[in-house]
This record gives sequence, C-alpha cells and structure tokens, in this order.
Amino acid sequence: MKREIRDEYYLLTEKLEEIQLGLEGKCNDIDCDKYIYKDLLKKKYKPVLKHNFSCIDSLKREKVAVLRLLSQKRFKKYRYTKCNVCKNMLDRLGNKSTIVSFTKPAKRNKGYHEWKGIWTHKKCQSKVKITKGWDKF
Repeated sequence: MKREIRDEYYLLTEKLEEIQLGLEGKCNDIDCDKYIYKDLLKKKYKPVLKHNFSCIDSLKREKVAVLRLLSQKRFKKYRYTKCNVCKNMLDRLGNKSTIVSFTKPAKRNKGYHEWKGIWTHKKCQSKVKITKGWDKF
C-alpha cells in the first residue's frame, strides 16, 4: 500500500512539473494555439510559434487540482520534511524551498561524479555547510 501511495505521489508531482513548464511557456499541449498548424506537425515540421493564452486557464485549473490532491493527509510524509539548517517544516513543492547540490568525483568509476542534494529553505541555503571532499554545485 505504501508503495502505491509513493508512486501516486511521484506521478502527481511529475504532472505538476509539466503544468509548471506549460505556464512558463513551454507548453506541449496539442490543443494550444501554439500548435495551430497540426498538419505541419503530422509532416514532422516543427514551426517555431509563441505560446499563446488559450490553454493558460486550463493549466491553472489543473495546477490547483493537483495541489489539492497533493495536500491530502496520505502524501504528508512525502511532501513535507525538515529543513537541514533551521529544523523547521519545509514544503518541497512550495516556492520557498530549494535543493542545495554537492558533487565529488566517484572513487570506483573514474570520469563519473557522485551527487548529494539537501532540501532547505531559500533563506537557509547560504548557511549549508559543505562536507569535506564535496564541491558545491
């Protein structure tokens, strides 16, 4: 049961990211005014068109609906965590959170890097201590 809830949470967060990209102008909705020339798309031509306002209202409604679903009690442990700096609650989907990334060369596979990410508030990100051997990304 827990695995199903986690999978549903990740599916909804992916949908939310897609909606955010659409609101920023990188819409992939075929019904958007951006893709008026559907026949050209069928012929594998890719016209460069500006993102238009026809799908913005539906994207906003979808965003509100997905956020409402993600605020349910069963997703609480996946969505909320503690900030590693100030130890206050942190909403991973909120605008006030960010990931501070660190990298270091991998010991076993030369040419590869290891990655480590820490969730923090944006106001706390400058206070994150860098572990010895890691570089801030």
